[in-house]
Amino acid sequence: MAIHIKLIKHQVQRNQAYGKYFAKTVSQGEVTINELAKEAARNSGISHGAFIGGITELQDIMKERLGNGQTVVLPGIGRFSLRVESEGVDDPKQFNIARHIKRIVCGFLPASHRFSTGGSAKNGQIVYDFCEGVKAVWQHGCKPK
Repeated sequence: MAIHIKLIKHQVQRNQAYGKYFAKTVSQGEVTINELAKEAARNSGISHGAFIGGITELQDIMKERLGNGQTVVLPGIGRFSLRVESEGVDDPKQFNIARHIKRIVCGFLPASHRFSTGGSAKNGQIVYDFCEGVKAVWQHGCKPK
């Protein structure tokens, strides 16, 4: 497994990182729910329709539970919760939900664990489950010379 990267020059002059180059991932395309369903059918024997139905039902249940203020935890995937973005006020008595809450967003915290192997330099580092074992490689034609 590998993700492709290229270098991007930071262009914001007011930032101390101005002019420095940073790695940026390059998407290798998207995968649709139908493609995932076909792969699940091949790998596990679950039917395409059952997979789509299960994901659709999960979506409906998650929306309801999140809307009730609960955090939805999917082991091996992560935690979903709703949070608000609001303007600040000087006095709590001034706060008006309709005026000061700008939007409600869904937060996602990916499933992770602490990496520890004795004296490793990475001892105690958090490793995200979806990222474990993934390496970075240069996007074709983007490697600096």
